[in-house]
Amino acid sequence: MEPNVGGTDRTVRVVLGALALLSSMAVVVYGGGLGGRRIVVAAVTLLVAAVMFATVGARRCPINAVLGRNTCRNGT
Repeated sequence: MEPNVGGTDRTVRVVLGALALLSSMAVVVYGGGLGGRRIVVAAVTLLVAAVMFATVGARRCPINAVLGRNTCRNGT
């Protein structure tokens, strides 16, 4: 498969993934006001982080493919 996640797009995804990961940890530690929803919120933000890091690693994003976007220069 041809990569469709390039330079700036990868950088943005790494930053967003790191922020989502930190948010997940913060919710676990400081999310007492959320009650029982704390685990759900932490799990969702952790899932977002995992998806961001997976698309960076694979350099392929299914949503970009569906939308016809390719942020790679010259397909590399």
